[in-house]
Amino acid sequence: MIYNPPNNTHPIEKLLSRPWDESIPVYREKIASIERLSHNVHEVNPDYLLFHPIINSYQLVGFLMTYCFSWLFGQSFFLMTAMVMAVIKDGSIFYYLLAFFIIILNFLMFGLLPYIAYKQFKNKKSYSNKLILLKQTQQIAYYEHNRKQAPIFHLINYKDIVASVRRNNGVVFEALNLHVLDPKTNQSIQNINLEDMQLNPYDQWTFIRTYMERPADKLPLDPRYAHACPTDISTSLLACADIAQEKKNKGLTGLRHEVTIMGWLRACTVSFLDLAEGNIYQSSANPALHPEVQRRLMWDGQNNPYNILPVTAERQAAFANQNQAVKRKWYSGIAINAIWFIGSILYVMLVIA
Repeated sequence: MIYNPPNNTHPIEKLLSRPWDESIPVYREKIASIERLSHNVHEVNPDYLLFHPIINSYQLVGFLMTYCFSWLFGQSFFLMTAMVMAVIKDGSIFYYLLAFFIIILNFLMFGLLPYIAYKQFKNKKSYSNKLILLKQTQQIAYYEHNRKQAPIFHLINYKDIVASVRRNNGVVFEALNLHVLDPKTNQSIQNINLEDMQLNPYDQWTFIRTYMERPADKLPLDPRYAHACPTDISTSLLACADIAQEKKNKGLTGLRHEVTIMGWLRACTVSFLDLAEGNIYQSSANPALHPEVQRRLMWDGQNNPYNILPVTAERQAAFANQNQAVKRKWYSGIAINAIWFIGSILYVMLVIA
C-alpha cells in the first residue's frame, strides 16, 4: 500500500526536555513501553540505533481493505465474465457496450486497490520514518519520503533537536515529534514525526536520551523482542515477514483454523498481512546503509555492550533465502491463503449456479 508522506507541518506543541539540558526523566509505563520500544528497535550497537517501525493501525486497515477489495474483485470478475458471455450471445451492439461498461466499472471499483498493493510489494516504498541515532557522533539520520521524488537523506545534530508531544485532533493518543529550530527566528524548520500512537511519547523520548547520553547498561531492552537483524542483506521478503512476526511474539505456526467466522477471516488474511508487514520491514531507502552513516561508524563489530541478541547463522540464511524452515513456513502460509481465497470464490459461484 502506498501511503502519504509524513506531515512535516506540525507545530511545536507540548515541549519536553532538550538534549543534555537536564536530568533524564524516569519511565512512566516501563514494562509496556520497553516491550514496544524493543519491537521497534531494529539494530542497536555502540555506533547507532535504528528505529524500524512495525506496521501501524492505519497501514493495517489499508491492507485489510486491499484484501477485501481483492476478494470482491475476484468475485465480481467471475460474475462479470458470466454476464459478458450471456450478452455476447445476443449479438446486439447495445449489449456489447453494456459489457464493456461493466468491465471498466469492475476494474475501477475493485481493481484499483489491489493494483496499488501490487505496486507497494514491487517497489517496497515506505513512508514511515526509520530513525538512525548515531551515538558516537551525536547525530540523527533519516530519510524524508516524498510521493513523486526520491527520498531525501537528512543528517542533523542531536543537540539541535527539540522534542514535543502532539495530541491528534479528536483522539486521546499522543505522539512524539522531533524538531530542528532556526536559531534566528526560533521557528521549526525540520520535523520528524514518529507517529507511534501505541507508545508513550515521554518514554520514547526518555529511551532516545538514554541511548544518546548514558552508558550501555542504562538502556533497557527486552531480548525477547530486540533482535539484531542483518539489514545490509535484507533481500528475502519471507525472512522479513518472519522477523516482523517474531518481534510481536507471534508466528504462523500458532494459527488455528477453526470453522468459525473469525477463524475463517484470520486464515484468509494472516499470510497477506504478515507478508505486507514484511514488505514494510524490507522497505527501500534504509538510512543505516547510507554512505554518510557508514563513514561515521567506528565500532569493529565485537563485544556489543547492549542487551540484544546476536545475528544467527539461521537468520543470515533466511535473508539469503536459503533457510528451508522459514521458506516452508511461509510458503505453506501463502498456500493456505490462496486455497481459502480461491475456494471462497468458487463456493459462492457454485451457490449462485
